[in-house]
Amino acid sequence: MYKVINQLKERNFGHSISNSEEAVFDFLERNFKTIPKITVTQLADKSFTSQATVNRACKTLGFCGFSELKFAIAQDLQLMNTVTTRHISRTENILSKIYFEGTQEVVKQIIDGNRKVLLFGLGASDISAQYFQRQLLYFGIPTIIIEQEKMLENFRDYLLFVLSSSGETMRSLQLVKRAKELNMTVLAITKSKSSLTKYCDAAFLHDVPVDKLDGISREQQLHMIIMLNEIIDQIDFELKERKKQNNQ
Repeated sequence: MYKVINQLKERNFGHSISNSEEAVFDFLERNFKTIPKITVTQLADKSFTSQATVNRACKTLGFCGFSELKFAIAQDLQLMNTVTTRHISRTENILSKIYFEGTQEVVKQIIDGNRKVLLFGLGASDISAQYFQRQLLYFGIPTIIIEQEKMLENFRDYLLFVLSSSGETMRSLQLVKRAKELNMTVLAITKSKSSLTKYCDAAFLHDVPVDKLDGISREQQLHMIIMLNEIIDQIDFELKERKKQNNQ
């Protein structure tokens, strides 16, 4: 498991940090591969900060000082040189930020009472919604993907399932508000403590950060697929268990 790089990407330290510490973290992330070869003085100079600031940044990352941080970065780099290990570590990090205990209530809402499902997802989440729709149809659960709020009027007896990694997109929030006005059940896969959670009857939550690539945010879908597969597996298990009970 990486000791430094994930912290630099996520920066969820549980407390506020100064602009000068932020500058140190920015430099560390941008120049990660070269950090083991520089001194604390060079880091301070190149990040336009001070050695005291560098030491505070090291402690924020959980290390006693720069020497200990450099050693941990060297270990991260060694792991990163192995492609398989890099992907395993990344996936483990994502898994640790998914609240799997939330699956049960979502599954219950879907399969109880012969429910019918409306799916909504924007951007990359729309692709995940198409995958989820296909799996639900395999189970015989009527499922429709919708794109517009006005489509809700014709499907009031369906439940609405929203896929929104951030839980803050305006279209998603407008949609769920309208669904609640129509007394529809609302389910979601979304980020914990997001605005979307306030409108959900049940939600499967995560705390996976936005993935950044060269300063550009891109929507990460690996956690979404993992979470959807968990729901699919549990639906499969529950339906098989109920079939067994009915045959006894």
